[in-house]
Amino acid sequence: MRIDSMALKNYKSFLDKQTIHFEPGFNLLIGTNNAGKTSVLDVLDMELSLNDPHRSERTIPRYGGQPNQPSELEVTLATNFDELWRLAGSQQLYLPLTTLNNDDGSLLATIQKFIATNEELLITSTFSQNTEKVGFKAGPVIHGVASRNSRNTPLQSTLIQFDPNLPELKIEFANYGSASEVAGQYAQLFKPRIYRFNAQRRPGSQCVGQGTTVLDREATTLPYCLNHLQTNDSHGHKILCSWVNRIFPSVKWVQSTSAGGNFELRCLPQLPESRRDDLAISMSRMGAGIGNVIAMLYVVMTAREPQVIAIDEPNAFLHPKALRELLAILEAEGKQHQFILTGHSADVLTAVNTRSISLLEFDGIATVVRQLGPKELHSVRGELAELGIRMTDLHAKDQVLWVEGQTEELVMPAVLRWACPEVAAGTSVLRVERTGTFDKKSIEPSEVASIYGRLSASSALVPPMVFILLDGEARTKEKRSQIEIASGGKLRFLDRRMLENYLLQPNAIAATLLELGLSTNEASVKQVLAKSIAKQDVYELNGASVLKAVFSELSNSTLEFRKTRDSLTLVDWILENDPYYLEPLRSCLRKSFGI
Repeated sequence: MRIDSMALKNYKSFLDKQTIHFEPGFNLLIGTNNAGKTSVLDVLDMELSLNDPHRSERTIPRYGGQPNQPSELEVTLATNFDELWRLAGSQQLYLPLTTLNNDDGSLLATIQKFIATNEELLITSTFSQNTEKVGFKAGPVIHGVASRNSRNTPLQSTLIQFDPNLPELKIEFANYGSASEVAGQYAQLFKPRIYRFNAQRRPGSQCVGQGTTVLDREATTLPYCLNHLQTNDSHGHKILCSWVNRIFPSVKWVQSTSAGGNFELRCLPQLPESRRDDLAISMSRMGAGIGNVIAMLYVVMTAREPQVIAIDEPNAFLHPKALRELLAILEAEGKQHQFILTGHSADVLTAVNTRSISLLEFDGIATVVRQLGPKELHSVRGELAELGIRMTDLHAKDQVLWVEGQTEELVMPAVLRWACPEVAAGTSVLRVERTGTFDKKSIEPSEVASIYGRLSASSALVPPMVFILLDGEARTKEKRSQIEIASGGKLRFLDRRMLENYLLQPNAIAATLLELGLSTNEASVKQVLAKSIAKQDVYELNGASVLKAVFSELSNSTLEFRKTRDSLTLVDWILENDPYYLEPLRSCLRKSFGI
């Protein structure tokens, strides 16, 4: 399950309908104060009574008036038949059909195909003034709307029953009359799997015994759930404690004690082998941040089904470094889940692989949403600049890796997350200006490196420099070594002449050309690539020139290789489809970082 989209109309700062689409993985909502970020997360509560009409001169033209239209909120969930069955358990499922005509058996065959192929099913819940409408859409015949607490129109549907004693599903066609039950059923199925965390919602520090180990939406049952984990899965509990310690170094262990059926969550500054439980501190005496973090990590550790985890203004209850570590853990360990974060800053962009960004702007009357999906994120810098945010913000970073130019600045964060995950989250990548300075005889390389070192030392906001990573260019291996030694290790070089020398993967090139509108194949690319490389050494050839020649010949000179645009596409494709191809670059980086 994941959130496919949300829409808000006439709710708080939202006036005209604004639809926000979400991707699997990490989604970021950015905006200034009162731009509507928290309002978007309100909709995730999926409450029928949620109603707070927009107030402005457009809705209340006269003094003392009241809005005359209710709020209208919409959540579209993406799921599939298998997941729906698992969530429903033994319940019957009702899926509306556009037709009940099954004279020739084609309808039954279509439904059986839908079940067998496990196609995506979109379920849209619309809430307005204590009325809920649930719409279904999947394939050519599953489509319809069920209403709750309104005129109860009979719902044509297919009744799908499961008998555990039978090897196959039993499908029956019927006119199902109680549409309100259909609407309520699906809302209740998915609501418990949507978690929302913020500074105001404090997970419970104490609770009584429960009948389920699935954490409730408010996280009030966290003490019981953690006690069950440490009792029945000691290894999982140990991993969770290591995650907590990574985020909060002062907390070495978390445990839940039981007395008379009551459970209390405590944090220890020492590992349990020290046997200093007298130093344990109840979570009720600690900040909201640690409780929220433990609850999130528990969901990631134990959830068997994909969950939605929304985090409202995490900077409000987490130190930047703690937030960075939390996001790194969520990205590595929670790949099946969907995350929605709100904030003023785009720090998360360099900490995780953000899949969508929604920019919420208040135009003086109402909130307007602008979105950037996976394809548009390459140009996000300019969009964020309007909010005074740079993707390469130095704030909260542990160190800076200076690189050759704009292309490396764009590409290297993704490469580091793959090649050097140990240091990637805390490393900001910035490009060096005027790299030609390093070749001037009047200036020693070590002096140039010291300039950037002093920049780091002059302000607490500027993290220290790791080193400056440059292209090998036409320098010999011996020359590169001399410069590295002379700079005290502050200047380092790629093993190959330039970054593009690592990106000559035929399928990646074909995929990049296809994204630019040119259809080609691996064989054609290999042929042109071989001719462009000829007998040159892959270490010393001019990779950028080779790519320019390949692009030009395959497109009959209609497409030009552009480093800042196409290198990023090449890297993304290789990392996703053939990461082993970048092993030489990975080895070079890990050696430079001393890993």
